[in-house]
Amino acid sequence: MTERVLRRILTADALGLLLAGAALYVLTYGVSASLRSTDTRYFFAVCLLAALLGFRLSRTELSGITASAAVAAVGLLGVWILGARLASPLLDLGRALLAVLPQVTPALESGTPIETAVIPEAWLVITQASSALAARVQTWLISLDGNVTVNDPLVRGMAWTLILWLISAWMGGFTGRRNPVASLLPAIALLAAVISYSEYKIETLWLLVFLLLLLMGIWNYRNHTWQWEKRKVDYSESIRYDTAQAVILLAIGLGVMAFIMPSISWREIRDFLRERDRASENRAADLLGVQQPAAPAGNIFVQQPSLPREHLLSGGYAQSQKIVMTIRTGELPPVPDPALIASPPPRYYWRSTTFDTYVGAGWVTSSAPPQTVEANTPLIPGLLDGYRLLQLDVQMMEPEGRLFWSGILFSTDIPFTANWRVRPGSSLFADRSALLAADLFAALSSTDSYKADAYIPAATVEELRAASTNYPEDIRERYLYLPRSVPPRVHHLARELTSGKDNAYDKARAIEAYLRTYPYDLEVPAPPPSRDVADYFLFDLKKGYCDYYATAMVVLSRSSGVPARFVSGYSSGSYDAPNAQYVVRELNAHSWVEVYFPEIGWVEFEPTAAQPEIERTLTEEILARGGQEESSASQLLYRFRLERALYWLSPLAGILVLAFFYFTFLEGWWLMRLAPEAAIERIYRRLYRLGRPLAGDRARAETAYEFMRKLVSRIDNLGNNSRFTNLFSSVRRDIEMLTALYQDSLFSNSHVEKNDSRKAWIAWRHARLWLWVARLIDSLNDVILSRNPSFRERAARNLKPYERDSSVAARGASSSE
Repeated sequence: MTERVLRRILTADALGLLLAGAALYVLTYGVSASLRSTDTRYFFAVCLLAALLGFRLSRTELSGITASAAVAAVGLLGVWILGARLASPLLDLGRALLAVLPQVTPALESGTPIETAVIPEAWLVITQASSALAARVQTWLISLDGNVTVNDPLVRGMAWTLILWLISAWMGGFTGRRNPVASLLPAIALLAAVISYSEYKIETLWLLVFLLLLLMGIWNYRNHTWQWEKRKVDYSESIRYDTAQAVILLAIGLGVMAFIMPSISWREIRDFLRERDRASENRAADLLGVQQPAAPAGNIFVQQPSLPREHLLSGGYAQSQKIVMTIRTGELPPVPDPALIASPPPRYYWRSTTFDTYVGAGWVTSSAPPQTVEANTPLIPGLLDGYRLLQLDVQMMEPEGRLFWSGILFSTDIPFTANWRVRPGSSLFADRSALLAADLFAALSSTDSYKADAYIPAATVEELRAASTNYPEDIRERYLYLPRSVPPRVHHLARELTSGKDNAYDKARAIEAYLRTYPYDLEVPAPPPSRDVADYFLFDLKKGYCDYYATAMVVLSRSSGVPARFVSGYSSGSYDAPNAQYVVRELNAHSWVEVYFPEIGWVEFEPTAAQPEIERTLTEEILARGGQEESSASQLLYRFRLERALYWLSPLAGILVLAFFYFTFLEGWWLMRLAPEAAIERIYRRLYRLGRPLAGDRARAETAYEFMRKLVSRIDNLGNNSRFTNLFSSVRRDIEMLTALYQDSLFSNSHVEKNDSRKAWIAWRHARLWLWVARLIDSLNDVILSRNPSFRERAARNLKPYERDSSVAARGASSSE
């Protein structure tokens, strides 16, 4: 069975279709990676549907212009229905029309009026939605020639959907004709235009060219073999293996050469074209949502470097009692008198932004592309062991445009924009390392209240000391980076402080303890423009506020080989016991440090002398407190996974529904419209194709009755070895009837009638299902026999009666001799 499956899969046509599908996925992936604020979830499904439509139209007799017009019309109609959200209103209109149809005949007979009030109401909804969308499209199109850019995500998504629909239909059409260059050339041109501007996922263009080379080799081989078979030219079967080796080696060789050859720089071509009309290109790219290029690794001064909280020193922020927000965690009940609290409330940091790039003069952040996150959607596709879930109820007095949380954000009850440096793994069942590798720069929203679930690390000191130093490559490259401008005495101090420490935790604690000896002071001057902030604080200023402490600790930690990052937000604030909430004021604005530990994640450290030290004592009571919350997070994650699974399975369900409709209703209706002889011939061809794997290889000049005997014999044998003996016997009668009707339609002098074709259709509907069952049983038997030879002897005992008799007669004849 495995050999038969491989033979069908490893044909030139099948491999060509697989490679064309891979090219389609590479195109959508490359374009989607370069788009910002655009919903790209449906791009591949739309492209696949368009490619299938183009492929099917290429097999018809329609002209190219007619097929292109049909594809464009279907695409425009589908995009308009999706953009205006007309699916439900159109269904309502259809129901209204169906409700009116039964009234037509009685109205014509009796002259009574038809009740049609529902139809105008349904049509009004469609026209209003279409008018609103038309206005948005018109405004967006006008901005193409104007100086004002209109960023409409809906229209932008519609434009990209239509573009990819047309490109994919083109690809599918020429895939049906086995023309690789014409098929992939528009896709390559589109992808090259997009990534030449954004510079995201440049390798997808190389991969698309590599797939083009493979398709050229495979389809060229297929076209040659087709010509040979048409002219009845004999050729060796080994040619397919020789050709495959040559195609793969040449494609890889040419692809690698194209990737590494420096003779022609595509960047120089891109820059030349950009200089010709930079303004119009930027406006078009902005309208279509193509991202700006990411900053090069060596050019990190893409933002004005600063200390993130230095603005709070002016205008009285540092001493302001103005309330920023209140946060409830539900861990402690309200207590009228704070003195009655048995234990102090847990201490948290309310983070808003993390910075990764230190440039000497301050902090900037590397590229963090945005992602729109729907309400109650898990940001990380899994639950974290060794963490406890914290449920937050946040009330903002004045929205700051950002969300605040503690630890790792899991989900919120509001939609927001997540700016990711590194997105979580796309797998719905990502492992722990993939979850911890996620790097969220900030979560943006202008809401004034929200609820959030967050994971708080609960590692003990022993676990932190035992953590390995085998850091992931992304963490090592991003969070151990220091500019060359850091003075040597800073590195020398780092080595001095961590000398004799054999683990990252003790190194971080030594640096933290040293910095806490520096006095806390808000009345400090800004660093001189030419001075390194960490060096200025450590050796000249020797006092400062939280930004100085956090900057110095990050620099010293990275210099010691410990990954660290700068985090800004608010400290815990004061605890309001009667209302069981944290009250966070402007004076609580704070910056601190997080250190990365493999398999544990980011852990907070507090180098600022004005803040209390972080206590790392962890009790079983605290861990047990998160059981109920963990269950709610598990339910949310389960619902999210179920929704995603249904989303990906919905196309399969649609295909199954269409297949059921076709085989149940449409196929029979179509066959019954044919002449009886033609209908019986088509039904018999279906029987032959489905039964041939069971009957075995076709003999020369095999008649329909000979094929029937071989097929029925095989089915009888399978029936004797299964629980479907009675059902297989009925299948035998259906096959015999179909064969007799087919023979009558070919050779009988009597004319077959419509009733005969109806009998053939009924017999085929019943036989088709059980022939599939027989093929499944046969395949399972092949697998069992191949894995367990002892079953061969049992199978030999279950021969058909005439086979047993013939074998006995043969043995008797040999003994008599």
